[in-house]
Amino acid sequence: MMTERGQVTVMALGLTLISLVIAGLAVDGTKAFLLRRTLQNAADSAGLAGAGEIDRGAYYGSGGKALELSSEAVMRTARRYLALRQIDARVSLEVAEEDVSVVLRGSSDTLFLALVGISEVPVAVEGNAAAIAGELPP
Repeated sequence: MMTERGQVTVMALGLTLISLVIAGLAVDGTKAFLLRRTLQNAADSAGLAGAGEIDRGAYYGSGGKALELSSEAVMRTARRYLALRQIDARVSLEVAEEDVSVVLRGSSDTLFLALVGISEVPVAVEGNAAAIAGELPP
């Protein structure tokens, strides 16, 4: 005849395992979300910094109508911005006419999820900015 002795122990172990998985998702998920937010802010800001690097000679020569980005200056400024803020991510920059695109790829190390074989969570973001000609509001 089978007894029910030890059933509570099995259930307690199961609930403990489920609790650890939920805690792992909460802790590691929050860490990945915060990294994503940091990278997004950095990508947006680096794009804006780069979009300010217009070819001033062409701009002033056209009376403020022609906006041409200096690709070298855009990339130099965006990379310098990211380096000064110590952003640890792979950087991809693209300059097209008046637009700047900054893609950052990084990864968030895990604490709890590493116990089940997931050692890092990849994070990728894209920030875009454009140089716009016009008059300042009064």
